[in-house]
Amino acid sequence: MSASMSNEPSDEPPDYETSPVPQHDTDFYPAHSAQSFPPSMLDSAFLPDIFGIPAPPPRVYPRRIPNLGHAVLFFVLCVVLIGIGQVLGVFILQLSHIFPHRSFDALFLLSSDDARASIPIQALSYGLIALIAIPVFSVLWNESFGKGVSWGADAAWRRFFLLAILGLATGFGITVFGNYLPMPDNPPITQDMMKSAAGAWLMLIFGLTVAPLLEELAFRGFLLPGLINSFRWFADRGKISESTANLAGVPISILLTSLGFAFMHSPQVSHAWGPLVLIGMVSIVLCIVRLATDSVAAGVVVHAAYNFTLFAGVLYQTGGFRHLERLSS
Repeated sequence: MSASMSNEPSDEPPDYETSPVPQHDTDFYPAHSAQSFPPSMLDSAFLPDIFGIPAPPPRVYPRRIPNLGHAVLFFVLCVVLIGIGQVLGVFILQLSHIFPHRSFDALFLLSSDDARASIPIQALSYGLIALIAIPVFSVLWNESFGKGVSWGADAAWRRFFLLAILGLATGFGITVFGNYLPMPDNPPITQDMMKSAAGAWLMLIFGLTVAPLLEELAFRGFLLPGLINSFRWFADRGKISESTANLAGVPISILLTSLGFAFMHSPQVSHAWGPLVLIGMVSIVLCIVRLATDSVAAGVVVHAAYNFTLFAGVLYQTGGFRHLERLSS
């Protein structure tokens, strides 16, 4: 009897390469297309189980960074490092004798309401955040920090003048719109500026450089994409549709990011709802810029230009910070 007619089991393993291979049924994976799987997985057959039934490979989902967990980690690091920077900054002020004959406690109180002390300490704290966050997330993501947060310096540089004009236009538009909203008299940010010309200049420099950089990194580099990627995480797994993730997820993420951005600035404007609405509107513009350009750096340019419009009015009103008393009139 021929070998093909024999009923005895063969010791040789089946030849999977020459056996008929079922086509990949992408309908079996409603949240994925064939592009979701690695080439090596697509080029090989689905290996059968003990019953000879082809078993599909495990699902492979897109890697999305930064996710919401990364955003939470970044904000936790910010809170911790700002606290450390505050203590370290006051200690350095005490050693430097810039404000002589003051105790540590007195300097700590001074750093909360005098820009001459608070701005250098904030700059130190923000420097600590960069010093720790960049290597931590580079290792966590296994890629450069700039690529992970979509820094996009080239995109910002190519559109620099257009972005700067957009920031200036946003500032002027917000100023006009603010005339129709209730505004607090002498909010804390104005009181801090009125105390000294040196403090006002420090606030100007800080507001055009360090502040927009870190704020854009936190809110448009981490929080906004983290929220959007949360919706896309559900879409990847078929819990919601791609259209829902885009049409609902993106606007909701922009709204939540803008609420957080306004809340952070709330103490500076006496928690008044009028300026908070304006700050939220500015955040929406910055979120749109971030998504349209895929560049955090582009948002920094718009943010800095917008801040300039705020300081430009004060500079004009006070004669270059020489007559700060005019701010109270």
